[in-house]
Amino acid sequence: MTSIALLHEWFRTGLRRNPDGPALAVAGEQITYRTLDLRARAWAAALLAAPAGAPTRVGILAAKSPEAYTGLLATLYAGAAAVPLGPEHPVARNLAVAGAAGVDALIVDPAGAAQVRPLAELLPLRTVLAPRGPGGAIPDRLAEEYREPTGRSAADLAYILFTSGSTGRPKGVPISHGNVGAFLRAALPRYSFGPADRFSQIYELTFDLAMFDLFMAWASGSCVHSLSRLQALDPARCVRAHGLTVWHTTPSLARALQGRGRLRAAGMPGLRHTVFCGEPLPEDTALAWHRAAPGSTLDNIYGPTELTIACTAHRWEPPGSAGSAGSAGADEEATSGAAGGGTVPIGVPNEGMEYFLLSAPGSADPSVGELCMTGPQMFGGYLDPANDRGRFVTHAGRRWYRTGDRVRLDDTVGLIHLGRNDTQVKVNGYRVEPAEVATQLRALTGSDAVAFAAATPEGTVLAAYVLGGPAPDLVGLARRLAERLPAYMLPGHLWWLPVAPLNGNGKTDLALLKAEAVDRIAELAGGGPDLGK
Repeated sequence: MTSIALLHEWFRTGLRRNPDGPALAVAGEQITYRTLDLRARAWAAALLAAPAGAPTRVGILAAKSPEAYTGLLATLYAGAAAVPLGPEHPVARNLAVAGAAGVDALIVDPAGAAQVRPLAELLPLRTVLAPRGPGGAIPDRLAEEYREPTGRSAADLAYILFTSGSTGRPKGVPISHGNVGAFLRAALPRYSFGPADRFSQIYELTFDLAMFDLFMAWASGSCVHSLSRLQALDPARCVRAHGLTVWHTTPSLARALQGRGRLRAAGMPGLRHTVFCGEPLPEDTALAWHRAAPGSTLDNIYGPTELTIACTAHRWEPPGSAGSAGSAGADEEATSGAAGGGTVPIGVPNEGMEYFLLSAPGSADPSVGELCMTGPQMFGGYLDPANDRGRFVTHAGRRWYRTGDRVRLDDTVGLIHLGRNDTQVKVNGYRVEPAEVATQLRALTGSDAVAFAAATPEGTVLAAYVLGGPAPDLVGLARRLAERLPAYMLPGHLWWLPVAPLNGNGKTDLALLKAEAVDRIAELAGGGPDLGK
């Protein structure tokens, strides 16, 4: 295992362990390891045979479909870096992402087909593979022509993901084969995954939590079950119907299920492992999940995209059980994401990862500070070097990534998350910079705008105000905003104020606006998007 250098070689480990077992269940089709490998080699051969030359960055313009998963593997087999693109995202955003990443080929499914023409007109594409499009079928026999590219190393890029940017533009995060390999080597020993396991797979490939599902499963010879958002709202049914043994989710989804009474006692007896990631995990939600899946371990893992999927982990035990430890509830600051309770610790760093706490000027408590980390999972820097400014710090002669997360070190449970140092928020596990939302609102209206997150019992929601100027058509504005931003970045509440309230310094009173928004959201609890109601 330790000699594995390239990401797709982890898939081949599963291929050797379980060649005729299922690797993937998607869209009503169950695909064995042997078949998925055959298709990936055939598609890789097609990429390598592009008339204009082999591509280096392949955009995966596909939803959770056979094309998406096969295309990811084929890209890795072809020696290129994968750039997941969301068919549900606006064309303008996909174009910005693909252009920044240097995408020179596309693999497309029917969901992404509508965007091919506008992207092809502006990108220097060498080839477009649309296996279910007219004339797009790729014969399996082409696998015989596949030749593994030579001269590759762990330092080569495996994939490039994009996160929300405070400047109003998405930030490209290049992740190397070595980065992902370091994560897998650290994370796999925590579990007993094997060919009999069945993983849930809820999130699109544009979200790095999907990489956990795929390669933790494939490295173990397990099967990945692709689930729709609707299916994910009834985990007990999914566990029963598909024999799932591993469930991976964000705390927001679990908290929504908890609030809707979907976590019935002992409703998921077949689960062996549950993994939470993406946001602070409220301890009462962990307890509710434990009661629904009493036979499951429960891990809370943490890590920004820049530190490759997750860089710390904590095995939670219910209160009163052997090995149980305290929560963050004892710390008055540790309430991030916890409506009515503490949060589960984020634990200790993965093997090979190191950390130090960057204290605020004048701080007298060395156990509290901004979490800074370094190690083999740390990426080398953003695609745009301008985004590196302020994100790295030199300490003890080494380069460390500043996560922006404040933590407290506890001698018993390790690190406890206390909140953010900046305005970045997590919405259903996705990183969102409210400044990016406000930038787009300003561009559309010509007026000032602010956006921020508000906590509700079911999780974090986005709210925004347009300030001053003529009264906008808020419904039309919301439609135009949806043409620029992906769905997870759209504010659920959008209001207009003719005059912005000012604080004592003559600046827009953001605290007052946020407090007012929280009150308005509470009054509207249970309704749909609020556009100036």
